[in-house]
Amino acid sequence: MKKVIGIDLGGTSIHGGLIDESGKILKRSMKDSRAQEGREKVLDRISQVVEELIKGEKIEAIGIGSPGFINTEEGRVLSIGGNIEGWAHTHIREELKNRFKDIPIFVENDANAAAICESWLGAAKGLDSFIMLTLGTGVGGGIYSKESGIWHGKNYQGAELGHAILYPSGRQCNCGQKGCVEQYISGNAIEKTYYDMTGKNLKGKDIFKISQEDEYAKMAVEKYTEDLGTYLISIKNIFDPEGIIIGGGVINSKQYWWDNTVKYYNENCNNPEGTVILPAEYLNDSGMIGAAKVAFNNI
Repeated sequence: MKKVIGIDLGGTSIHGGLIDESGKILKRSMKDSRAQEGREKVLDRISQVVEELIKGEKIEAIGIGSPGFINTEEGRVLSIGGNIEGWAHTHIREELKNRFKDIPIFVENDANAAAICESWLGAAKGLDSFIMLTLGTGVGGGIYSKESGIWHGKNYQGAELGHAILYPSGRQCNCGQKGCVEQYISGNAIEKTYYDMTGKNLKGKDIFKISQEDEYAKMAVEKYTEDLGTYLISIKNIFDPEGIIIGGGVINSKQYWWDNTVKYYNENCNNPEGTVILPAEYLNDSGMIGAAKVAFNNI
């Protein structure tokens, strides 16, 4: 049975797994990404995860899901590097090949990797078309159809669904635009909303937890569900997919927002029928399993 390493690189943490051809995770490693310390530190942290997983193993390849615009042919980040300081223009494949010689390395956008996992093993298995939304530190997106596979776009900038404009001239986004979706439906977004209301810094998961008794948290969650529901309506009307799969770290708090979001979608969409909205099945594992599948597909 062949084995590869799958890496899911996020703005907060790096999840890695030794994964076989059935998608089973045989070994795990996780480290804080320390993204605020810049690209060299992040590359070091990725290398540490790989080194832990590679001990005593014969691996065929390394697959990496990275935030940002990713040139998948060259394995490098283009002009947008997501929520990692200085990540834009990083040549991930070349940097890591210097450290792991003779091991093929393949790089894909992190949200695309999550979509690949869900299509292979998860909630989207059997769907002919779907849109993937990953709600984490930022917002990622993936577009899949049975005919064409993952849609990368002419310049490897397709499916950057977190950077559609939700509020014109709204909050400043790290990508340079104002009012991006990412600034309103990510984990960081609900923290900003709560801070704007109260002047208090709380983690998103804690804001969700106290939303039953804290009035400001309740209002922040209500705004979150309406913004997400509104965006789901736009996705439905633009793409008309068979399904919309929602994953990322925020899905772990879905008991506080999922039902109201779907209710808002159904009540406000002009034609909500024909598209199922489903939670991702693989959650925090989807990025590394999808990255592993990219590696298997390419070796």
